[in-house]
Amino acid sequence: MLRLAVLSARGRLGTFTGALVALFAAAVLSMAWGMQLESILRTHAPVERYAGAAAVVTGQQKVGDGHGVLLSERARVDSALAARLAAVPGVRSAIGDVSVPAGLGDRAVVAHGWSSAALTPYVLSAGRPPAGPGEVVTGYPATLGARLTLAATEPARTVTVVGVARPRQPVSQQTAIFLTDAEAARLAGHPGRVDAIGVLAAPGFDAGRLAAAADGAAVLTGDARAAAEYPELERARTVMIPVTAAFGGLAVFIAIFVVASTLGLSIQQREREIALMRAVAATPGQIRRMIAWEATIVAIIGSVAGIWPGIVLGRALAHGLMEHGIVPPNFTLDYDWLPAAAAIVAGVAAALLAVLAAGRRAARVPPTLALTDAAAEPRLLGPGRIIGGLLALAAAIPLFTVSATTTTPETAAATSELNAIFLVVAAAFLGPIVPYVVSRLLAPPLAAFSPVGGFLASANLGAATRRFSSASTPLVLTVALSCTLFFSTTTIEHATTQQQQAALTGQLAITSAGPGLPAAALADTRAVPGVRSAVALTSTTLGPSLGVPDDTLPAQILTGGQGGGLDPGVIAGSLSALRGDAIALGRHRADAAHARVGDRVAIMLGDGTRTRATVVAIYTRDLAFGDALLASELAAGHQTTPLLGTILIRTDQPAAVAARLQALAQRYPGLHVGDSASLVSAADADRELNHWLGPFFVAMMFAFTSIAVVNTLVMIALRRRRELALLRLTGATTRQVRSMARWEAILIIAIGLGLGLAITATALLPLSHAFTGGLRPYAPAGWFAAILGVSALLALVALSVPTRRALRTQPVEAIGIRE
Repeated sequence: MLRLAVLSARGRLGTFTGALVALFAAAVLSMAWGMQLESILRTHAPVERYAGAAAVVTGQQKVGDGHGVLLSERARVDSALAARLAAVPGVRSAIGDVSVPAGLGDRAVVAHGWSSAALTPYVLSAGRPPAGPGEVVTGYPATLGARLTLAATEPARTVTVVGVARPRQPVSQQTAIFLTDAEAARLAGHPGRVDAIGVLAAPGFDAGRLAAAADGAAVLTGDARAAAEYPELERARTVMIPVTAAFGGLAVFIAIFVVASTLGLSIQQREREIALMRAVAATPGQIRRMIAWEATIVAIIGSVAGIWPGIVLGRALAHGLMEHGIVPPNFTLDYDWLPAAAAIVAGVAAALLAVLAAGRRAARVPPTLALTDAAAEPRLLGPGRIIGGLLALAAAIPLFTVSATTTTPETAAATSELNAIFLVVAAAFLGPIVPYVVSRLLAPPLAAFSPVGGFLASANLGAATRRFSSASTPLVLTVALSCTLFFSTTTIEHATTQQQQAALTGQLAITSAGPGLPAAALADTRAVPGVRSAVALTSTTLGPSLGVPDDTLPAQILTGGQGGGLDPGVIAGSLSALRGDAIALGRHRADAAHARVGDRVAIMLGDGTRTRATVVAIYTRDLAFGDALLASELAAGHQTTPLLGTILIRTDQPAAVAARLQALAQRYPGLHVGDSASLVSAADADRELNHWLGPFFVAMMFAFTSIAVVNTLVMIALRRRRELALLRLTGATTRQVRSMARWEAILIIAIGLGLGLAITATALLPLSHAFTGGLRPYAPAGWFAAILGVSALLALVALSVPTRRALRTQPVEAIGIRE
């Protein structure tokens, strides 16, 4: 059957072109995203700062059941643990290390205590170790005695270079400087706790003994030590793994639809030929194997052809992910043959799955019945379609119910998109019902409006329901998935932006070009003449708590209480009480946690510390500020750095005050004064990912579905050459046939777009209600018109061009053309 499949494929290149291109595109996307997935799983930052340590002891960066939730703030350990670890047999010494982002002169550096230099190790090549708070040793060539400006977690001051150290092995990921241990600990802002403890080995060292003495802390050895240096790489994994899996899976899902649409229709139109093969002794198994071999050949050719373009796209994707800050700068592409093998296997599996049902149906029909069946439209719905459609609806209805009734925006976002996918599947299985119903409803008005063309079109619509369903399904897929997935992003972004604009009513905002602003910058800002009030907001997260057991919660630290033009929409309590161990909760989070003003609630801070806080306010603009606003005292010592994010300012003299504030840049290098504020939040990476990949996704959808639309409709139009010739031979004029074809095209487009928009509405309306309280999802007019317009135009061209070409042939000649 393999030889017969090859000959069949060679004789029907046009039939298989659509499936070939679809599988090619699926392989390109699977390869590109597979490269990212394998790289993020295999990428391990080099061990540099802790290369001289046999082991590194850090706080547990993962919490929750099974340690599946990654904390966003650095988890630290008690500095007293170093003494206990040093007493373990086989340990020469245990040295605590802190990391403080800073600027020295015009360099971005990280400051450490001098004792931690032994963990690399750094050795002095000139000068001496630091002895006082005004002295520094650089980890790069510098001039001894040079006086440089040090900007860290306090106002800039001048320090003296007293030594130059060099690492005994290359250090490329970080530029280090060294202060006295006491000064580094003071600037770090978390007394009594250190970022990590490096353990230097002596004869008889055993890492297992460390674990027993570590009191629950993480003990890292070998390549795992890099996790203590670069925890942001692990955070990138948590973002990229589901994204790459989603895009790869979606590519295969759409490929199955496209291939099923093209090859399934091809098999349906070849039933007369298949019946003839059955009549000359071909068994059902041979028919199925022939069809499977055809799909396999097309899949292998298309998938293999997509490997090299996929590599090119994968490299461009990696560059874009780094450029947009979605993955850390030390992310590198590290892949082998696995993505290519996965792309080919997925392509073959998708093709075989797509032709499974059609192949079984064609092979199961007895020869005599198959010859009759090939000349007539199959029944409206077979058992397989009914079962598949009901299963899809059974999955979609609960999802719609959840999305329509939930008050949690995150739940609505997740369930609405899944609901749309299941409804698309249901529309594909149960699609023939729609043309049948439409034909019954529209037959009288169409016949009255266009007695010949409209009547014939409505009659064909009711008689050939599967053909019209095959024609409209790609349009449903295009409109439903493109609109749902793209406009859900625009709806969420628009709602967030609207809340931020309403919440930030101050005239000025101060930000930093570096990692943040020292806490003293807020007091200096308030002291500037003309400043009526000022507060600071800093992004953070909470660990699993407040009714969420398996994820972190976005939050903000509010320093300074009320003022600065900040209006989070408080509906209970007051932000003036946000001090000490106080917390304000967003309305949705308060409802989920059953918390009210005055309640004491258990929370987990961003570094994993468990504590209790008093609820002093509940606010409505939780899209802008996250689920919680924390008092600065509550979060103190539990952030990766103690720097402020944005200072918000209310003033009556914006121009004059802005000039005075800009003068603070001498004390705080990198300070920038602007006339508008934008909040930095823990969800920014996810929003940037959606914003950047949204248009890319729409383009991907159109690349796939336009193939299905064009190929399916062209196949249908070409298949009807004999039918159109028969109409002309029985008295229909060319004009009447063209009128019929136009009405059929209008009906196909209307059904496809109508069903697609209906599915979109079931997804976006609950989403909009959860995020905004209203039923008005945000769909930019330009994108909306482009999606519908291009889809309709593709369908119209694909239907009209082959029909016009068919009508150029004399009917007597066309009636004799082979199928």
